[in-house]
Order: sequence, then C-alpha cells, then structure tokens
Amino acid sequence: MSLIRLCREDPLVSLVYELFGANIVRVPDARVRPLTVVVHRDGRNFFRGALLPLLTDNRPLGVPPEETELTDISGRRSRRVALDLGLHILRGFLKGFGVPAAELTARIEGAAHIQFAFPDVRRLALDVNALGWAIAGRCIDRSNPAAAILFEHPRYDLLLIDSVLISRYITIVLTGARGQRLNVDLSALQHLLAELGGHVNASNDGEIEMTLESPHALTFAFSCVRLFFTDEGLISIMPPDHSRRTLGPADLANPLIARPSPDRIQLGPGPGLVLWDRWPSEQPVAT
Repeated sequence: MSLIRLCREDPLVSLVYELFGANIVRVPDARVRPLTVVVHRDGRNFFRGALLPLLTDNRPLGVPPEETELTDISGRRSRRVALDLGLHILRGFLKGFGVPAAELTARIEGAAHIQFAFPDVRRLALDVNALGWAIAGRCIDRSNPAAAILFEHPRYDLLLIDSVLISRYITIVLTGARGQRLNVDLSALQHLLAELGGHVNASNDGEIEMTLESPHALTFAFSCVRLFFTDEGLISIMPPDHSRRTLGPADLANPLIARPSPDRIQLGPGPGLVLWDRWPSEQPVAT
C-alpha cells in the first residue's frame, strides 16, 4: 500500500491537502525538492530523483523556486489521536528526523493522546507557467536506462514536483486521558531529548510538548504536476488535474455548484501519508 489514509477534517491535514493540493510524505526527506520526479502506476509511487538527467538537453531549466513563509501552517497542530495511531504515524516522522523511534516511544507510552505540528514551515514553489516555458521543446532521453520505464505499456505517470513544504522542526504534543494525569517520566524524557538535540516543555494544563530539530530542512509535503510526452519523448502538455471535479448538492441559493478541480495531482482519493514503493529488484531477499 502506498498511502496511509488521514482524516480530511484534521486542521493541519486539510490545510496541506485542500489549500496547497499537496501530498504528505510518511518520512520527511530533504531529497524531495522542486524539479524532482515521481512515477506512479496502479496505486504505487516511486521517487526517481532529478528531472534534468532524464532529458536529452541537460542545460539548467533556469526556474528557481520562490521561498515563502507559511504562517498559517507553522505550528498548527494536527487533531488529537489515540496514542497507538499516533505512534504509527510518529515512527515515519522520527525516521526522517534521524531519531531512534524505539527509545522515544518507550518513554511516552504512558500518554493517552498525541498531536503533531511543524514549526517554521516554508514553501519552495515554482511558477507553473514559467516551468511550462522552461520545459517547452525538451525531450525525455530514451537512451537513458533510468527513463526506460516511462516508455513501457501501460505507461507510468510522470509527475514533476513543483512545490514542497519544508521545516527543520517537528513538535510532538502528549496529553493524558480526560480527567487523568499524564503518566510520563518527564525527567527521563528531558534527558533523552537533550541527547537528541531537542527540548521538552510541560504546560500548566498537563501537556508535554517535545520539539526535535534536523540539521537540514526536510520536506513533509509536496505538490506535483503531470507531464505528458510523445512516443519519441517530446514533452507535450502539462495540464491541471481534473480528476476531482464534482458537483455539489443542490440548495435554494445555489442550485448546482461546480467545485473547481485542483491544479495539482493528488496521489489518492483523500489525504494520506505517501510511502515510496520499492522496485521488485530492491526488495529484501528472504533468508
């Protein structure tokens, strides 16, 4: 499975998914940047690296991303979820931040609920019109072995990442059951976080807030556009995604409301955590 479903009503998830048309990754990753490639087929997603080596013309595209600060998302908490579900999500996040999940999860098992937030979120985004101009006339290099899968039948969808949401930090908020004290050893947790380069704060209302820092800005969500190309490899069109165009319910004021389709490709019917699949040759061999 390439997607772990998330709740659409989650305040953090809905902003990322609905407002920015972005896909959240299971493991935050500094490699995922604008002008990198994802290929998709039959519900499976493969991260393939930079676009430029796949082109016959390897001159730089000359479309640097614009960086903006996202105050609406920075620090916004996810909804509160039960600890077991939260730990399932947390393990992927911790892997991206290079934190040993087993040690941390062992010290927070006394909590009842967990929330997440990404402080100091920034967006690196390409102007899609400038991107279209830059790739006009470019061709996929059929002689590049890495591009061979793009000419298979049935074809893989070629998705180009045009924007990413990045942060160097993740905040994890722990709470106890309603009316009960949070049963976590705060001093042990503070000692562990100090070793990991993070810090812990305890609030008066019984919450424990942990913040971890990565030496690199990690991508935790990305948006992408689909590239179509001819049998010869010439990139021909880069249309918006119309797969989610729907008609809203009728009411007296608005008999039928057409909800606009997103400009970006979203990798599932609803928000979720994207997992990168492995090629069969990359699967571990059973012993």
